[in-house]
Parts: sequence; structure tokens; C-alpha cells
Amino acid sequence: MSAARVCRLALRDGLAARPSRRFGRTGARLPAALIALLLAAAAVPAAQPARDPAQDLTGSHEGAGAAPAAQQAEIEALQRRLLRDPADLSVRRQLVNQLMSARRYVAAEEAARALGAAGDATRATALYLLTRYEEALALLPRDDAQAGLLRVDALTALGRTQEAAAELESLAALRGADDPAVLALRGRQILRDGRAAEAVPLFRRALQADPLLRDALFGLGQALLRSGAEDEGLALLERHRSLVPLLDRRDFALQSLELDPTHAPNHAQLAEVERQLGRLEQAVVLYERAALLARPEERVPIVLRHARLLAEDLRDSQAAVELLDRAIADRPEVRLAVRAGDLLTEAGQPAAAVERYELALTLRPEDAAISERLQRARAAAQAAADSAGGGSPP
Repeated sequence: MSAARVCRLALRDGLAARPSRRFGRTGARLPAALIALLLAAAAVPAAQPARDPAQDLTGSHEGAGAAPAAQQAEIEALQRRLLRDPADLSVRRQLVNQLMSARRYVAAEEAARALGAAGDATRATALYLLTRYEEALALLPRDDAQAGLLRVDALTALGRTQEAAAELESLAALRGADDPAVLALRGRQILRDGRAAEAVPLFRRALQADPLLRDALFGLGQALLRSGAEDEGLALLERHRSLVPLLDRRDFALQSLELDPTHAPNHAQLAEVERQLGRLEQAVVLYERAALLARPEERVPIVLRHARLLAEDLRDSQAAVELLDRAIADRPEVRLAVRAGDLLTEAGQPAAAVERYELALTLRPEDAAISERLQRARAAAQAAADSAGGGSPP
């Protein structure tokens, strides 16, 4: 029997709905058969492109946000400040937020206790994410639209299905019956009752309203498999599996932005995730906002990533070059000039590329990779001029 057939049988016969940590970031857990099949398919390493000797000019400085080490250093600094002044609630709130962002939920819950009632929402979320559902329910308010999602999921996880159903009706009144999260929860309840075909339209409506709602995506995959549409169901579960890491990164980026909404790299980090999700309009807006907020030393990688989106995703090299040129006019920088030259070379405009490479070489005179680029661009520009009968380029 083929691996694909084994996977189909396992999914059709043994797939149980698991609330997604529960409604959070990791998504429902896939069965072992599907995981094995997908891991086997991913075991062949992709061919690695040859390294550009000038990679440091155009690519390697386009990092996607603060490194974990920097976040750990921030946490430790806040802990030291709190040791010096345990009554400083502002520092404690910052520490709690950083711990939650780092997904250190035990430490975050403990630190939030000293905030009293002001820390209950954070404590409830941390306890929920730690699957300590009874404790979370004691802190989750009944009249809050976001907390209601967690309450329904926690009650479901505890097997208190009648209470979960009642909570869902209250939640529908708060959020609206057509809210995608409410639709996904209804679909899961119906699917749990064994009525897969009835759950399908609910999940589809949820995804129409929010294509990135992971519970709806996973639930639709389950419902289709159980109702006999195996190929579509498997395809949706594969899409769910591939989206979860990106959605995790998006959640983290949103948390970082909430912690510091004026920090330019946080906007750029979210823009990069939105780009990878194919949400290009949102990404462009975020890159533009990041550039406005950026300090001079932060701006170059942001502009490079924005230009990459324009050139590679939107196929608008002219707009990318104009963006790079504006940044160069504001503050000449070698990586911006090299990237503009590369784009102009790819667009068949070697004479314009020469100008950018000459600027880059002025900024970094001993760089052999830039010199090679410049020589090739000059040769191409001369060949184009000779072909057109226009003599030497300026």
C-alpha cells in the first residue's frame, strides 16, 4: 500500500479534532501518518545557489527583526531593574509583555500576579496556553469577545461540551453570528458530532471572511476528508501545515509591534511576513511606515526589503529603483547603490547602472565585486551605444 494511501486512511478513520493550543498559534496537531509523509517529502535538500561575492552588499543585512539573544538581554535587563525596585509596576508590565512575547508563559504568569487585577488578562492567556484550562477559566471574563474564544475552547478541551455550546451562543451575540471565529467554532462542534458534510459550508464561510484563520483551514480539511473529498481535504491540510510557521511569525511580529509601535524594525518584520503570505498591499504600507520611523542606521535594510518586494513580487523594477534612488539622495549608501545598479542591469539599462556602480565604488573604493559589476556594465553600455550608432556613452 502506498504512503499516500496509508495517509488517506489514517486521516479518514482516525483524525480527531484537537483545539489549537487551543485557539492560538500552533494549529491543530496533524496525525502521525501525515506528518511522516510530509517529512519524507521534505527530506531531499534543495539545491543551494552559488554565493554572490558581493552578497554583503545586497542580501545579508536584510534581517527580519530582533534576534532571540537581544530579547533575552532585554528580559534580563528588566529583571535586574525589578530586583532593584520591586514596586515599579511599569517595569513589571514591560517584563510580563516581553516574557509573553518570548513564549515563556510560566514566568509571565508568575510575574503578572504582582500586577493584581490589571494582570489577570495576561495570566488567563498564559494559563490557557499552558493548557491549565480550569485556572484560565477562573480568570477569563464572560463578557469579553476575545476571552470568549478562549473560554469556548477551554471548556471544549475539558469535555464540558454543554457549557461550551452555551458559551458559543453568548460569544455569537458579542461578535456576531457571521464572525469567522464563531463560524469556525460552530463548524468544529458540528464536526465533533459526526456531521462532517454540515460543517463544510461553515468552515468555507469562515475562510471567505478570513483566509488565514488556521482553525477554519484545518477544520475544513478534516470535514472534507470525513465526507469523502479526500484530495481537497489533504491539500487543505498541507496548506495548513505550510502556513502555520508563517502565522506563528506573524503573531510574534504583531506582539512585538504592540510592545513598541514606534520601532521601525517591528513594522519591517511584520511587512516581511505579510509579503511571504502574499498580502503585498499590506506589506508595502508597513515598509513605508517602517522607513518613516527608522533611524538612519535602520533604514537601509528596510529599503532593500521594500525594493525586493517591488521588483520581485510586483514586477516593477522602475518603482524599486526610484525607491532606492530616493533613499540614496537622502543618505548615500553602498548597498542601495549596488542594488539599484543590479536592477537596472537586469532591466537592460547598463548606462544607468554604470552611474549607480560608480557611486558605490566611490563609497567603497577597494571592493573587487563592485569593480567587476562596473566593468561589465560599462562594456554592456558601450556595446549598446555602438549597436545604436550613438558613439560612447557618457
